[in-house]
Amino acid sequence: MNATAKTPSQLAEDARQTANDAVETTRAYAQNAVNAAGEKVRDLRGSVEPAVEQLANRVQQAVQRGLESASKTSARAQRQLDQAANVTGRYIADQPVRSVLLAAAAGAAITALIVLASRRRDD
Repeated sequence: MNATAKTPSQLAEDARQTANDAVETTRAYAQNAVNAAGEKVRDLRGSVEPAVEQLANRVQQAVQRGLESASKTSARAQRQLDQAANVTGRYIADQPVRSVLLAAAAGAAITALIVLASRRRDD
């Protein structure tokens, strides 16, 4: 037999070693790819998190301003309603007969509008 010729078990061992080397090379390549992707994710997270936090802060500030504005508007409307109620109360106290007549006229006008509206629906 030729001294350079390999036995089947040597050929099998060489094939196994080549396959192991290929698996290890592939594993190392995959690990490098995973590490690189992880670094990219960490970099992106590092750049995105401050922007998201800043946006959340801006939204929170806008909501707070809106709530404050609504509160001020509500308080202003309440003051105006109180003032109107006081003026109306004083007017009624100062001129009770005229107030009753105005109320009766307003009631009659509202009743007339309701009657007209109901007649139009029936037609």
